Amino acid sequence: MAELVLAQGYTFFQLFAVLLLAWGITALFYRRTFSTLTRRRFFTLLLLRFFAVAAVVLLLFRPALQFTQENTQRKSVIFSVDTSESMGIADGNTVRLEQVKEKIKQWTKKLKQDFSLHLIDFADKANNHQSTATPAGWEAEIADLKATGKSTSLSWGLVGALSVMDGRQKVPVKEIEALFLFSDGQHNTVRSPADDASRLGIPVYAIGTGTGLKNSSSFKDVQVSGIQVPERLTLKNKSRITAEVDAVGLEGRTVKVILEEESPDNEPVSVKPAARKKLGEKELLLDAVNGAQEVMFEFKPETAGRTLYIARTELLGDEAIKENNERQKAALVIEPGIRVFYLEGTLRPEYGAIVERFLSKDPDLEFCAMVQTKPNVFQRRTNIEDLELKGLPTDQAAVDSFDVFIIGDIDSSYFKPEVQELFVNRVKSGAGLIMLGGYHSLGPGGYEGTPLGKILPVILGNRDAGQFSEPFMPKLTPEGANSTVFANISGFFPSTLGKAVKDGLPNLSGCTKVPARNPAATVLATCPAVKVPGQGGDGEDEMPVLAVQPVDNGRTAVFTGDTTRSWQQGPRAMNQDTPFMQFWGQFIRYVAKREGTVVREANVSAAADKAYYEPEESVTITATLKDAEGAGTDKGNVSAEIGNSAVKLEPVEGTPGRYIGHYQPKQIGQCEVKVSAQLDALTLNAPEKIIIDVGRPNMEFDQLDLNEELLTKIADAAGGRYAHITTADFLIDQLNRDVMKRKVIEQIRLAPPFVLWIFFVSALSAEWYLRRRYHLR
Repeated sequence: MAELVLAQGYTFFQLFAVLLLAWGITALFYRRTFSTLTRRRFFTLLLLRFFAVAAVVLLLFRPALQFTQENTQRKSVIFSVDTSESMGIADGNTVRLEQVKEKIKQWTKKLKQDFSLHLIDFADKANNHQSTATPAGWEAEIADLKATGKSTSLSWGLVGALSVMDGRQKVPVKEIEALFLFSDGQHNTVRSPADDASRLGIPVYAIGTGTGLKNSSSFKDVQVSGIQVPERLTLKNKSRITAEVDAVGLEGRTVKVILEEESPDNEPVSVKPAARKKLGEKELLLDAVNGAQEVMFEFKPETAGRTLYIARTELLGDEAIKENNERQKAALVIEPGIRVFYLEGTLRPEYGAIVERFLSKDPDLEFCAMVQTKPNVFQRRTNIEDLELKGLPTDQAAVDSFDVFIIGDIDSSYFKPEVQELFVNRVKSGAGLIMLGGYHSLGPGGYEGTPLGKILPVILGNRDAGQFSEPFMPKLTPEGANSTVFANISGFFPSTLGKAVKDGLPNLSGCTKVPARNPAATVLATCPAVKVPGQGGDGEDEMPVLAVQPVDNGRTAVFTGDTTRSWQQGPRAMNQDTPFMQFWGQFIRYVAKREGTVVREANVSAAADKAYYEPEESVTITATLKDAEGAGTDKGNVSAEIGNSAVKLEPVEGTPGRYIGHYQPKQIGQCEVKVSAQLDALTLNAPEKIIIDVGRPNMEFDQLDLNEELLTKIADAAGGRYAHITTADFLIDQLNRDVMKRKVIEQIRLAPPFVLWIFFVSALSAEWYLRRRYHLR
């Protein structure tokens, strides 16, 4: 049927009314303005204006010739097929996915006359097949389905139906008769498939594929069902990893359980055990009790960075499934952070210099500094979050939380002997202790004979030991010149080889006297002006200013000088180079047994808070940015690149140089994080290779039994039904085979806009030309 129509429901009465009104106004205007023209010229101009007005009116109403016809349309049936790895498991003699293929082929013969058939396969995402218009294409698509997906999202198997195409158009939901979801019911990714099914608007018929393997009397299998790995392991410290082994039908048998780690180069490992390092092996006697048996391994990580740990069992000859015999999980192996506890008895310049100019500027250190402002009243400064310490630590756990202790100008009477023993225990277990010179420190502070005094590298003397109050520059011994304490800064100091290479470093104001060094100590720097008896009574030696010695697994040091503040303040005022930051940074690292140089150049380093994340878990990325002096700075712009996403890292308040950002991964799998920073005109890239895993490898083999409960819940939520694949034929017999009738409307425009605009412009142009020719305005 054909009919004339106008745009937006306008009537032809409205069209003619507007047209006549516009012509009337135009005629009235022309009569008043051009009444002096001859009749021929007057009507020529008026006619051209009528044509232009008519073009505008037609553009407004847009008349068209409309044809309406009624077509019949077949409804659509969608087959959504799970192609994750668990569908490659054989129940009995038939692989699950092969059962699905065969069932779809059978149903195709019964449905192809009445329905338009569509195919989706899904694992962690959905794939709509487009070459299903011909029988050959349909069969080829079904035959090419392979169970290769590393995880399963039943939600994608449902939501994928909304993007099914019929030619170049999406199939409307109202034209879909049914969605058949073929799966074993394993869902190990994000989202709730039952919730997605309830919002779909399409009847879902869930077809269960597989069996309850563990309920079969002939089923035999060993599975590594879990691996408990801490998110972070400490380098060269004892760590524990527990493997969980579950067995069915093999009670009384013995199986080897092996713990391995990935290759040291931090690249993805081969599936072959030869590419891995074995950390431990134990034999496990399998029991008949329902639930996993635990096997614990102890070891010490040897390499820092991301490490993949693999727990696996050796295959038994009669196992049904070999793919579930190992479980992997990544963890971060980190160096223990250096925590510094600094205690001063007086608010002297050295305290301010060390805290303000060193500890708070070195983003690699966490510190708690306390200074006595009134008798027994201490003021605290710290960058350690949630630190509850309000005074001197008095229990072993609190003392053990620190790696380096700096004891300044504070009398020994503030330390009860039992508290001093706590510090001694911590040092012997691996911590570092530095005692500074002062009027109430070392011998003058009464430390001779105390537990702390006994582990220091110098003989302290009594309270009358006194002070050397003349300016001097410490002189490096050969051991000092080669020590990491003075790495890259030895040129600022005189040594046994001669004068300082670099001039301008201010002298120290003096030092606390010590009678001699301990025999086990190493002297790194001396005061040339003060002599002490030589070792074994042989002559005289220069008095030690900086001496160190090992104490079991830890180290102690004494620095008698007063005060290194001048090394920082004087050169800075003159815009000169200074060793202050490097000296204290390298000194702390030395006594903490983390020997290393402090680099005085702009750089950025980065880390993730862990190596493995559950789906939808937020990733925390931290970065440390240092300026040209090696001090932490919050003046830069730091960002992380993760695949196609970028995350801006924000400065951490109170900790210059520390930045933090958060990112939520969109996909399951492994990704690399690259961190960069912009500091002034410099572009800096973090050298660390940060790899994170989202979702566990081999998730598909966690649970291999058919999950009928979840599939039933999905079907019920979508108004469908659940059936096992062996009994599901009745479902297609219940489909509504009535064809749909759909009106198809086509229009032919009678007034194309482009043509009308040409007509409008032509009419006005001709009118303008004639008016100019007739000498009109």
